[in-house]
Amino acid sequence: MDKIDEQIIALLKRDGRMALADISREVGLSSPTIKDRVGKLEAEGVILGYRPLLDYAKLGLGMTAFVGLTLDFHTCCQGDVDAALSKMPEVVEGHYTDGEWDMLIRVQARDPAGLMAFLQRLNTVPGITNSRTIISLANPIRSV
Repeated sequence: MDKIDEQIIALLKRDGRMALADISREVGLSSPTIKDRVGKLEAEGVILGYRPLLDYAKLGLGMTAFVGLTLDFHTCCQGDVDAALSKMPEVVEGHYTDGEWDMLIRVQARDPAGLMAFLQRLNTVPGITNSRTIISLANPIRSV
């Protein structure tokens, strides 16, 4: 990856729907060259896809919470916990971590009652031994 690829990525991070012709003008290369470079970045797995950045509050899911999970490694690590969490629509992101929790998930809920119902379901998943929830009050920094 070179400086031009970094420029292309920066432009796509700002606007994932940016036309190749516009990227071409910004970077100073032809559209076919930009197309080839973007295709290469996709093929190499640098660009994983193009998704909308959602305003969950406007979707009726304005409560964001981060839930730290403690896992029982004798039962959790065969993909069962991952599969169970992937089926829960409230879970929008998950990371295995090092530190206080084994996994950290981001959750979007309608309201406190919705979050409570989710947590009750979550704590019945085999392999999850404990959870601790942090509620987000605001999201002043967004990353794409």
